[in-house]
Amino acid sequence: MGFVILNFRSLLLLFCFFLAACPFAQADNRAAATADAKGKVLVVFIYDPHCQFTCDKVRPTVREVQSKYAQSVSYLEIDTGEDHAAQSKALAEKNGVLWFYNDNMKFVPVVGFFSPDRKCIKYLTGPKTKSVYQAALERAMKAK
Repeated sequence: MGFVILNFRSLLLLFCFFLAACPFAQADNRAAATADAKGKVLVVFIYDPHCQFTCDKVRPTVREVQSKYAQSVSYLEIDTGEDHAAQSKALAEKNGVLWFYNDNMKFVPVVGFFSPDRKCIKYLTGPKTKSVYQAALERAMKAK
């Protein structure tokens, strides 16, 4: 009996970790986080879930740079995986960057830096250094 409870607890814990790591489960949180994006610079990170090496290298660097300016910058991650195509397009459209998503979904990872009126100031493909992302973000912030 104790073995069954342990397995159930382990499965429950594993399920909770899966939900926390699942991009589909996180999409609603990202959408809610960008609801206040009006009037802010927008950083858009487009990735593919199968692009683990380069996308996983870019994500923490871009997040770190964006978090430094969190008061005046919104951040959006868009998954190009086939399982999330409709949801990703809706998210991109809601945030005024559907054209950017459509043009770059095959070139992941790509990071776009947009002025508050959603003019693309700069976009970068592939991994870059923190200073390159920071310079692009600061350029977008000056474009207000």
